[in-house]
Amino acid sequence: MSEKISIEMTPEEVRSWHKNRKQKNSDENDMRTPTAIFDSLNARFGPFTLDAAASEENALCENYYDIEMDSLEQKWEGIVWCNPPYSSKTSHGIKPFVKKAFDSVQNGDAEIVVLLIRPTNCETLMWHNWIFPHASHLVFFKGRLDFTGPAHVKGGASRWPSVSVVFSNSPWEGAGGKQVLCMDNKGNWLSEEYWDNDMLKLALTNGVEATGQYRNEKFVVFRGSTANKQPRDSWRLSEQRWRKELLEKGAIIEDGKHLRFTRDVTFNSPSAAASLVRACSSNGRKLWVPV
Repeated sequence: MSEKISIEMTPEEVRSWHKNRKQKNSDENDMRTPTAIFDSLNARFGPFTLDAAASEENALCENYYDIEMDSLEQKWEGIVWCNPPYSSKTSHGIKPFVKKAFDSVQNGDAEIVVLLIRPTNCETLMWHNWIFPHASHLVFFKGRLDFTGPAHVKGGASRWPSVSVVFSNSPWEGAGGKQVLCMDNKGNWLSEEYWDNDMLKLALTNGVEATGQYRNEKFVVFRGSTANKQPRDSWRLSEQRWRKELLEKGAIIEDGKHLRFTRDVTFNSPSAAASLVRACSSNGRKLWVPV
């Protein structure tokens, strides 16, 4: 690890900052997340196994992708930390890193991805297609973060606020909603709140429609939901046996062209629930959507 270099701003640079709202080295991407911030996030969501946007000087995990490796072309696996480059020097910007994080969790490559980004332009598709609907946690910071690293400016806290966005493929207490947390710029947790996504549904073009909800790290399909009657040949035998058992117990019954749930049924995951509704192997995290 290279020695941190602190650079004091001259009076001219201070005046430039006030005039242009641009801090010395603000176009540099080789910045390190403050240790206290990383340690607190690592303790809660880690241990992180990969730093997906780093350099030899600022990497926070033993395994990391640097600019030569092009992180966006690599596979993100395990529990991933990513403080992506912000400046105009990169052609990427933040958006493709958010998309990569979302995709890596959705396709099962990564268990958790934790991003540190700017909470700006919240009207964009990045926020409304990926973050708001699918993030499991949002961490907002009280005060601006003072990033370190080779291009560190002494006393030069970021001019931008920060937010940590978490995409998770792991069940957590309160799953199905979103947890909103606050931390100060020294890494101390201040508060946490839960936002519920309420009821979810899965609707098929043949008229099958089911509703459900996450509860205590499980997924519940509600009474009155319907499901496909005819299973696909490729459907797992273990899930077909589970459906047969529910039919024998009367938890689901034949009702015309479909099956119908006569009571609430609890599944280990949204995918197991979606598989029974569709009568084929399914990715429930993509199929269940807010009502």
